[in-house]
Amino acid sequence: MHYDLIIKNAALVTVKEIIKCDIAVSGGFVAKTGELECCDTADEIYDAAGKYVLPGIIDTHVHFRDPGLTEKEDFETGSLSAAMGGITMIADMPNVMPVTSTARRFNEKVDIIKEKSYIDFALFALLNNDNLSEMEELKKAGALGFKVFLAASTGDLTFPSPPILMKQMEKSASLGSRVCFHCETTEINQNFTEVAKKETDSPDGFWLDYARPVISEVYAIKAAINFAIHSKAKIHILHVTSADGISMIDEARQIEAPNTPDVTVETCPHYLLLTNSQGEVHKVYPPLRDETHCDGLWQALSEGIIDMIASDHAPHTIEEKSLPLWEAPAGLCGVETMLPLLLNEVNKGNLSLNDIVRLCSEAPAKIWGIYHRKGNLLPGADADITIVDMNVKKTIRYSDLHSKSKTSPYDGMEVQGAPVATIVRGNFVMKDGKLTGKKGYGTLISPAL
Repeated sequence: MHYDLIIKNAALVTVKEIIKCDIAVSGGFVAKTGELECCDTADEIYDAAGKYVLPGIIDTHVHFRDPGLTEKEDFETGSLSAAMGGITMIADMPNVMPVTSTARRFNEKVDIIKEKSYIDFALFALLNNDNLSEMEELKKAGALGFKVFLAASTGDLTFPSPPILMKQMEKSASLGSRVCFHCETTEINQNFTEVAKKETDSPDGFWLDYARPVISEVYAIKAAINFAIHSKAKIHILHVTSADGISMIDEARQIEAPNTPDVTVETCPHYLLLTNSQGEVHKVYPPLRDETHCDGLWQALSEGIIDMIASDHAPHTIEEKSLPLWEAPAGLCGVETMLPLLLNEVNKGNLSLNDIVRLCSEAPAKIWGIYHRKGNLLPGADADITIVDMNVKKTIRYSDLHSKSKTSPYDGMEVQGAPVATIVRGNFVMKDGKLTGKKGYGTLISPAL
């Protein structure tokens, strides 16, 4: 049989095992995995000997700033950065300008993105006080899910009041949509930030942590869980930073039926690898914590409590990030460095490649309802493939990254393990560290209805 692409000598990584096989791709889909016939041919044959083949890595938490904040990033540079980092699909957050809160704005954003994106994409829709009546149309337009900010972040945001949010959660439940929460508490943040500013003009990591303390996260997580229990809506807790937050989520999952909430959770590389006591201060919301919480997150990963890892790629201009710390915006670049950092942890013995597939391929696809297409290499799935070489050593340099924002908290860090090919629906977007795809190739991915 003739195929579009054959990947030979693959070491295919699944959640449970690593399988020696060949992979055949036809029409953008996985046609076969296993032993091919000697007479099988293809338009292109890629020899993956010595490398590992993963279901395409999915990053379901990025801020590509398009439209309205494109001086920081846009979908061309953001998706390029993702592709060069081994990411085959991203999901973009709705705090752009204007915010993605209506079906009209959603469709306008899709029209902008489809001309720019190198890889497949999904979009979240914002919940605010004014768009309860928009939710069904947003779902029909293809929204991956809904997002609630419980505290201020980048963009022109308003927060739904508790009674409106309860109605929105009930509507989400009826639509079968999952709601993700940025879990911080505005009043707590405001109070502690005022105290911190009075204490120091030159804040270090400790004072940034103090200004938005763990109780701010925990209080908001508790609220989100209660909304889930009483509405029966599915929820996802974004970028958890603390051992306390993890404990609360784990306890909620033990609540007896019928009140057991469907709650999933992610963390980010910076909360696993950086702390508030390191020399250089990295401003991000929620803030970096101390070693105790960092260790707690690693423990939760090992116990399977944390469902997935996402980058929370949140770029700003270098001029903005160079402002005095209280004035500078919060957010770190991460979409291009997420996979190399995790591969480095595999080489250090803190993760396995199977863990990466579970946390960054399968779980995001299952949680957000796109496993029928993404997150696996079963026959019939989209041929989204990330190929990695665990022997490649490199030094991360912000100047080498493809984001508009030439900033990185990992600048100068040496890592071992790197993506060497990014394949989206059977087409190479990146091969051997070089861009081979074209902008405008990416398509909107929506949950199964």
